[in-house]
Order: sequence, then structure tokens, then C-alpha cells
Amino acid sequence: MTNKRNSGNNKYQSINNNDDEDDDFIIPRDYNNNNNNNNSSNNNNNNNINNNNNNNNNNNNSNNNINNNSNNIINNNNNNNNNNNNVGMNKSNYSSSSDSFDEFIENSEEQSFLNNKDNGGYDNGKKRSNKPYGKLKGISSVIKGDSIKVKIVNWFRTLAYHWKHFFLHTLRINLRNKLSYSLGFSACFLVVFIVSLCVSIITNTPVVFLSLSEASVGEMDIVLTPGTWTLSDQLNYTMLSELLAGSYREPNGTYFDNNNNNNNDQYELEEQDDSYHSPRIDGSVSVVSAISCPKGNTNPNDNLWKYHDESQPNKCEPYCFESVCSNSVPSKASLFVIDTAREKRMGLGRDWTLNAPPQGTVYVQQKLANKLSISKGDTLYIRIPTRVFLSSIWTHANINTSTIPIIYATVTVSDTFSSSEGKFSSDQDSTIIIEYSTFLPFLVTQFDPEMNSDSKKYISKINLYDYSKQVIINLPPSRLTPYINSNQDVILEKIVDFSNKILYKVGFNELSSDLPVMSELSKNRYVALFLGLILNVIIFILLFLSILLIYSLLMIDVETRTFEMGVMRMIGTTRNGIIQLMLFKAFSYSIPSWGLGLLIAQVFGFIVSAIFKSITGVPIPPRLTGEAVLLASALGIIIPIASAIFPIRNALGKNLHDSLDVKHSKTAAIQISIERSEDNSFSSSVALIGSLLSVFGFGIYYVFPLSLLSFNLTLLLNMFFMLLIAMLLGLVSLALNVEQIIERAVVNLFFFWEKRAIKSLVIKNLIAHKLRNRKTAIMYAVSLAFIIFVNVSYSMQQASMNYQVQQSYGSYLSVKSSEPFFSPESTWLIDQFLSQYQPEIEDYAWESSSFSIMTKQYQQSQITNIGHIYSDGTNMYGISPNLFATTLPGFLKASSIASDPDYTLNDIQYLSEQIYSFSSGQKIMIGSLYTNVIGASLDQPFLLQLNIKPDEISSVNSTRYLVKPSAMLDSAPSFKFSKFPSVTNQDSIVSFPTYLSYASSIFSSVREIPMNQVILKLNTADKNAVETIKNRLNSFLVANLSEDFDMLDYYEKIKPFATASVIIQYFFSFTTVLAMTISFFSLMSSVYSNILEQTKEIGVLCALGIPKSWMIRIYVYEAFVLVMASSMLGMFIGSTVGFTMILQRQLFTMLPIPMTLPWQLIIIVFICSMFFSFFSAFGPIRKVLNQPVVSIMRVVT
Repeated sequence: MTNKRNSGNNKYQSINNNDDEDDDFIIPRDYNNNNNNNNSSNNNNNNNINNNNNNNNNNNNSNNNINNNSNNIINNNNNNNNNNNNVGMNKSNYSSSSDSFDEFIENSEEQSFLNNKDNGGYDNGKKRSNKPYGKLKGISSVIKGDSIKVKIVNWFRTLAYHWKHFFLHTLRINLRNKLSYSLGFSACFLVVFIVSLCVSIITNTPVVFLSLSEASVGEMDIVLTPGTWTLSDQLNYTMLSELLAGSYREPNGTYFDNNNNNNNDQYELEEQDDSYHSPRIDGSVSVVSAISCPKGNTNPNDNLWKYHDESQPNKCEPYCFESVCSNSVPSKASLFVIDTAREKRMGLGRDWTLNAPPQGTVYVQQKLANKLSISKGDTLYIRIPTRVFLSSIWTHANINTSTIPIIYATVTVSDTFSSSEGKFSSDQDSTIIIEYSTFLPFLVTQFDPEMNSDSKKYISKINLYDYSKQVIINLPPSRLTPYINSNQDVILEKIVDFSNKILYKVGFNELSSDLPVMSELSKNRYVALFLGLILNVIIFILLFLSILLIYSLLMIDVETRTFEMGVMRMIGTTRNGIIQLMLFKAFSYSIPSWGLGLLIAQVFGFIVSAIFKSITGVPIPPRLTGEAVLLASALGIIIPIASAIFPIRNALGKNLHDSLDVKHSKTAAIQISIERSEDNSFSSSVALIGSLLSVFGFGIYYVFPLSLLSFNLTLLLNMFFMLLIAMLLGLVSLALNVEQIIERAVVNLFFFWEKRAIKSLVIKNLIAHKLRNRKTAIMYAVSLAFIIFVNVSYSMQQASMNYQVQQSYGSYLSVKSSEPFFSPESTWLIDQFLSQYQPEIEDYAWESSSFSIMTKQYQQSQITNIGHIYSDGTNMYGISPNLFATTLPGFLKASSIASDPDYTLNDIQYLSEQIYSFSSGQKIMIGSLYTNVIGASLDQPFLLQLNIKPDEISSVNSTRYLVKPSAMLDSAPSFKFSKFPSVTNQDSIVSFPTYLSYASSIFSSVREIPMNQVILKLNTADKNAVETIKNRLNSFLVANLSEDFDMLDYYEKIKPFATASVIIQYFFSFTTVLAMTISFFSLMSSVYSNILEQTKEIGVLCALGIPKSWMIRIYVYEAFVLVMASSMLGMFIGSTVGFTMILQRQLFTMLPIPMTLPWQLIIIVFICSMFFSFFSAFGPIRKVLNQPVVSIMRVVT
């Protein structure tokens, strides 16, 4: 190695090696020759351990600079003392030198000034230039005020010089080690791609609940109806639309705004935010197909036969249609009168593709069409009640009293449609749609031909837009944006602000408003919050795994380049140079992977958006969210830098002698560390733990009560998230302490048949590689725990949604009256039919209406303590003795049950029979809440206040009864019970005889008790079998019942949940694959590093005659033991966290949610882990063993 020193104005010292690669790491130094015209003295100071200074003064005419460096514990300082000027200049050695901006500028300026002063501005007899640094100005310009510019230019030129060589060296290293670079690049790319895409998807997860809500109630943001206090059931849509536009239209077509200013530009009002609205009229009708009524006339212009019989006058009038079609069974349907164009513009029914039906035609839902056996082009007869669809129009037309308020309309089926597509709620399966603009003109043609002509003329001139039943208003375009937020309080705030603006314009004191989508979203609020909690945990675990992977890769890169780093430090690379080189290495794969990852994620964003829309029908923004880009950027760029801190410390902390030692292995089974007492004055780990505990204590002591007092569920769930993460990290720390014990147990358990020497070498390898393997063990344990946790969470969410429906319905199928109760005749008919429907229906039980309807005007009953201090409303129901035996098991939970000498209760499912015994006949079942609220207990009676109104003339009579509870219930199927104070106005249950005794002034028999619902116990839970029973029961009820009813079908109710389940399952499966992929990267890199680090031991063992098959088995076994032990720890952690979440959900919902471990998935993950362990070890060890022993021994790490 030759050293060349430039003289004169050159300020760089270059060290040239035969190896061009090493040149890039020599940090340029400032060496300036001090020329003395007179006698000069060179004083060379060498500082040894005792800090003795030896000064050698040389008086010569020549200029000699001798730089003697001593690599001692104390840094060496070379002091050149100039006798003429008595000025000392200090130059730091390599290990303590700095490339900082200030030191570089100060040294360069000082050297330049002294050179100019010593030589009088001359160099070898020539006048020195005033620009000693090339383009930089000389010291005279610096003195005149240009020093800042000189500093900046010098600093940037030096920085560019360094970075250029660092970049070139990093590029050469990456080209030489393509596999290592590919692994790091792939890891960073995967992290950026997955995080950006997942966060974007997670940000849009509220779309899942929006889809469920819109499927339940339709795509309607605001529904305006007349206030009940106005005694009207119609709205003037024409005036309302003008009020929303802020202008009024005169008959001549001129617009005037609210200030009476002429505003003829108001034709653009359709583009205003408040202009997305449409009128509607809907109601229940009866439908008969023309095929089932062959005697009817399908000519829509011939209507006389529907109202009159010319052959036998007055025999059937005015219901001749009923007589002609007496053999036809009418089907009930919902008729919607809609404005297709307006609803399309406002986005009501995004996927609705049918145009407005022509006059005299309708669209029929497919299920109703199948029921009526009709198709496109067939004829229907619709029985339309005028009081529902025409209301005041019919009243003001002065219709003769002899004219019935029913219109029999003959219509043609224009087309059929399968689903609502957001036009109305999903539970509507028998729907007919007709156009708003042609509805009234068509009805006029279907009137009784003998109807008063003046009345017909009056009705025909009516503008139906002035008589709408409801007005639907939607948010302006991009209406889904306000709903795509995980915080429902924010959504509600936006929707309420919009509705307030609407109501202020149209008159809030005249209208009643409803927010259908928002109301339905609120029902899923708890599910959304818990899902958000789970997704936050998923993101945290993904970030944790990604950080560990990147850190592991950087650490392995440092450990496999120990010798190279030692050579670089030996030839003069500074500490800052090493740091910058490591950062360049990190950036070399983080920056390209960051750009490519975001690009590919954006491409997949469009694909996911399309798939999402095909599944849910709700489009989500295809572009990556700002939050996703920022998080991915932080993870792809900032995290590699943060992850490089420990590898940098490791690279700089190695002893130079050990780094250059190629004769000994780098594996150390024994480590000795020496610490100075003064270095322990501050412990970063203790400070971190103390800070975390302080924050944790503050959160529990203040933030947690704050969330409870303010009922801030979002804050409360965030607290739960922090507690869950703390528990996860605690379990990981606990698991690491028993890792070696489990590893030894796995070795003895799975390899009991193996040779003792091999088992001993495997255990020793695990000990020697403990620190490096620990990162892989953590990743595998957390990954498997993550997979179990995710799947348990998924099953919990699905079970929670399904169980809520089961608890609400009580069974898979039940029949409920649409009115407050069934008539006694209908109750008898249903009872007779169900008793004969065997064996499909095993049993059935009746549930009465609430006792509160006894006042004719709903007045809730009251439960109060004897002192009348505490009270709460209640709805008292009578039930059959077999009700709880008929309902689904698992939902009935009681905190206490009274003993009964007349009845022995063997199973809680027969609790409803106990209240029919002699001793418990007058007792009542209430919620466990009232134990604390009113002090009720099995031995402590309370007051039950019931309101009753015997007839229309009598006033409401309030009577208080002193009663005792027969049971205190935590939950029950089909009823509302709870032990939590947040659930008020709970139900109460009595027997039918007790119910009758309280209402004896109204009813004389149990058969007269108003029944509201019958719950069926089926002999099967199969979806198709339930559908068959439902269809048969529905046919009977439609044909025989006079009142409306609802079929409560469990499978029909959870159908929208299936969409959400599919989306969540896709996401969870995706994250599962991601976690395993990241863990495999870590395992592969860790095993590769272990083998590379132990090449010398491998060579020695091979030289001693150990067979290659032994060596392969040793390292494959090591990887297997590592993965198996980590998987066991992961199972323990995942099961514990998952079980804790299920306990919490059971506490909140009082639902019997089971703990189900995904055994099939666990087995698949275990099998994949075994394959991963084999492939990660077999390839690297095989590659090493294929080399000669001499070559193996010469491998330098």
C-alpha cells in the first residue's frame, strides 16, 4: 500500500490500494504542509498510556511533516508546533475523527489561513491564488462575509464525494451477493405492499357494515314523513323540492329565491347538494294472477266486471271481482310507487338496471312471480286500497258513499327482478314496482265505470307529486364517503349535520325524519368496534413481524461481513463511515422496494375494489389511502433505519482483532462482558419499562374511568386494544423464558431414537445460536399465535352475529303478527295447523302480547320497590309452559332460581313449567338487574304496577301487585333480560293463568289472551328443510288468515351476514399466509447465517470423519426443533389471547359464544412449518458439504 500526499493547495489525502473496492471507505483528510522559510521545528507528540510527551525539535530549511500514529487506548494527537508563529494545530486520529460540517469547515479554514500567513501569500516563490479551494473564495473573501457560502459548498462537495463512493460500494456488494439482496428486497417489498394494501382495505372495512345496513333497510340516508301531530299522511313534494332548492317557481316558469330576487339561472338547481331526493308511495296490496282467475277479463280497458255483475245486479256488488275470482288465492305484496329517474340520479339502487315501466305495466319480484306462476308479459289483478295510496285525494273527490274505496287494477308484467338492489329492505320478498308519473293516470282508467264523472275528472287533474307519502333524501354524489369511517360518532355527526340542514329548510316542526342507514349501522356498532379492535391487533402484529424481519436481515448482514468490516476499519474507515455504509445498505433495498411495493399495491387496489364491489355491491375507493401510504413509507424507509441501530452498534462494538481473526469460529458458546461502574448510571431498559408502566398506570387510573363515565366506546375499545397488546407481549416474554426447556423436550420427544451424539450436537447448536434463533422463535410464536387469534376472532364475530339473531328469534322459524296480536280465530287456525304438521314440527309454544297494550294507548307497566323510590319500565308477557324447551338451547341463563316444593327442576330448559305450579303460579320472572336496582330477591317482594282500560269509556286503571320473583334471569331467548344497568326497560314473564288474572276485567278465558308470536321447534336445522317448512306454512297462513303476519326465518335474516363473513374470511386468510411467509423469510435467513457462521466447525467435523448425512440431519433437526418449540409457544399464546377475547365478548353480549380452535388450520400450519424447516436447512448445508474440506475451512465470515 502506497501513501501519496499532495502538497500546495490539495486538501485531500488519498490512500491507494491494489483492491479498488477498499478505496471507497477511506475518509478524506485535511493535510496541509507548513513551509518555514527560517529554521523550523517539528514537534511530534506521541501520547502513551501515561500521557508522557516527547518533543523532538528539528531545525531544518526543508519542510517535513512526520505523522506518527499510535493505536493505544488513549487517542493519539499529532501536534505540529511552529516556532516562528507559536501556533499549534491538532489533528484527530481515525477512530475519533468526525465528518461533521463544523469540524470540517473549521479545520479547513484554519489550515488555509495559517498557510497563507506563513508563506506571505506565496507558494514556491509565486503569488498564491485567493481561491485555494477551486471555485471557493479565499480567506480574504471569507473575512469579508462569504464564510457561510464557503462552508456550505465545501460541506456539500465532501458529502457528495462520500455518498458517491458509498453508493458504488453498496452497488458492487449487492451485485456480488444477489441472493442476500433479493431476500432483503423481497422482505421490504412484501412489507410495503402488504401494509399499504391491508391498511387501505382496513380503512374501508366500514363498507362491510354499510353493505349490511343498506341490504336491511335500502340505500336511503334520510326519509321524511308527515309528523303524526299534523294529522296528515301526505307530503307536498313539489313545494318541498323548491324549498330545498332555495327558490320558488312561478306558474310562468320564473324562479324567485328566498329574498324575492329574480333568479332565472335556477335551472342549475339540480346540481345542488340538497337536490338528491325523490317521492314515494308504498303500501300493502293483494295480487291475483290472471291464470288463476280464468273467468276474469284481461283487457285493462274493461273494468265493469270487477265492480258490477250485469246478469245478476246487486248480487255481488260492489265486490264482484271477489266473486269472479273466488277460486283464486290472493297473495299479499308490497306495492312501491317510485320515480325511477330521480332515484337513479340520487343513487337509490346503485345496481338497479331496469328503466321506468310503461303505463299499465309493473315489475314483479321473482319470488312473488314464482309463487303466482307468472312471467314477463302475463297479466295481474292488483287490489289497491285507495285510503293508503290516494288518501286525501280520494276524500276530496266527493266520492259517492256507495263506491268502495278499492281499485282493482289490471296490469301487465313488464319484467321481473330477483333482489331489491338497495331499492327497499332485503326482507321484502313480494314486491311490485310501478312508475310514479304514470301511476295516477293509470288508476283513473281502472276506476269503477259507474263512478261519478266529476270525481274522476277531479282526480285526473291532480298532480300526484303534491301528495307523496314519503320523501327520500340522499347525500350528494360520493355519498358513501361519510360512511367509510370506523368511528360511528363521526359518521353520525356528518349525517345529523346534513339532516339538520334539510329539516331547517323544509320545516322541522311539520315533518318527522328517520335515518335508516345510520340507524341500522348503530345496531352493528358493537360488532364494528370489536372488529376494529381485532384489525388494530392484526396491524400491530404485522408491523411487529416486519420490524423483526428487517432487523434480523440487517443483523445477519453485519454478522456475515465481520471480516470485511474489520478490514475497512483497519485501513482507516471512520465510525461515521461505517454508520453511513450500513444506512446505505438499508436504503439500497428499502427505497426501491418502497416504490415498487406502492405501485403494485395500487394495481392490486383496483383489483380488490372490483372484487369488493362484486361481493358487496358497494364500491370502495381503489386508490391507496393517505394513511396507508404514510404507514407503508414509514415501515419501508424509517423502520429499516430504526432496525439498523442495533446492527450498527454490533458492527462498531466488535473488537478489531476478533473481526480480523479468520482462524477461529465466530460462534461463541461462552460470552464474557466487562462493564464499568460509571457506565451503569443510566439503564435504558429500566427507563423504558418504567415509562411503559407509568403510562399504563395513568391509562388505567384516569383514561379507563373517563371512557366509562363519558360512555366513549371508541376510547374504551382502544384501552382494550392496549391491554390486549400488553398481554400479548407479556405472554411472548414469558414464553421466551421457557424456550430452551421446550426445545430440549422436543429433542428428547421426537428424536428419542436418534444417536446420542447427534442429539448432543443439536442441543449445543441451539445453545450457541440462541440469540439469533430467538428472533426467529419470536416470529414463529407470534405468527402462529396471530393465526390462532385471527381465526378465533373470525369465528367469534360470525358466531356473535348469528347468536344475536338466534337469541332474538328464539328458534330457526317463528310466526309473528304484524299487528299487536293475532285475533282469537287466527290463533285457533294456526294452532290447529301446527298440531297436525308432524314430524317436521316437533313442538311449538305461544307468546302473548305485552300487557301494556291493555290500555288501548300503549302505557308501559312498572316495576318498583316497596318504598316507591326506584322504578323501571317493563313489558310483561305470558308464555306457554313449554316455551323454553321449544326455544334454542344455550341462551337461558339465570343468576338465581326459587325453590318450588311442588316442582323439581332438573333442567333449566324446563324453567317455564315451574311458573305453572301451585307454589310459583303467582310469581314472575324478571332480570337480574333488579337485584341491585330495586333490591328484589327470591325472598324479597316488589311492586308490579299494571295499567288497564276495560273499555273505551273507562279511564286507565293503575293497579299495584305485591309479587315475588320465581327466577332472576341474565338472558333468555326471544326476551330482553340482562344483569347490566345499561339495559333498562327489561321484560318480565308470567304464566297464562297469571296473565289472565291481571286482565280478568277484559278477558274471561285463556283462549282470549292476545297472542303475538308462535315459536316453532323443528326436527332439523338444515337450511333447505327450514325453507320447505316455511313455504308450506306461509301458503296456509296466506290462504286462511285475515291479518298480516311476519315469518321470522333465521337463515333469511343472516343471509346479509354471509357477505361480511366472506370478506372477513378472505382478509384473515390473506393475513395468515402473510404471517407464515414473513416467518419463513426469517427462518431461512437465520438458518443460513447459522450454517455460514459454523463453517469451520463443519469442516472440522467432516475432517474427523463425520458423515455428510449426519451433518444434514443435525441442522435439519435444529430447524425442526426451533420451529416446533416456537409453534407450541404460539399455540399457547394464541389460545390464551383468543380465549380472553371470547370471555370479554360473552360478558358484553351475554351470548353462549363457544371457544373453537381451528384444528385443521393448526395442523396445516404445523405441516407447512415442518417443510419450511427442512427446506431452509437442507439447501444451505448441502451447498457447504458439496465443497472440499479445505475450502470449507477457508470460508471467511
